[in-house]
Amino acid sequence: MKSFTLRAVLAASALAVAAPLVAQPAAWDKEAFWAGAPAGVWERIGFLQERIDRGVARHRLNRVEAARARNELQRIRETTISMRTRDGGTLNDTDRIYVQDRLDHLSSNIHWMAHNGW
Repeated sequence: MKSFTLRAVLAASALAVAAPLVAQPAAWDKEAFWAGAPAGVWERIGFLQERIDRGVARHRLNRVEAARARNELQRIRETTISMRTRDGGTLNDTDRIYVQDRLDHLSSNIHWMAHNGW
């Protein structure tokens, strides 16, 4: 009788842990987020700006979330300008990868905010 009770408790515990995992929204997919986006750094910055603006217009992002995303996007712009200035007007491959990674991170945050709130 004790083993039946222990099994029931273990099964209930497993379900209690698994239920919130099942209820989570789909994970952020970098490839899906950038689908239809241009490949260039400046074009992607513009694309992200449009995504933020659409998120606000569709009430997926609130004012605070949009402000955070816009501020981060502005910091990325400033960093990109600084790197280009340093390198004679172009981004080297290392800097381009760095900026793209920051844009990926910001896009992931925008996705998270749109689904979970900040």
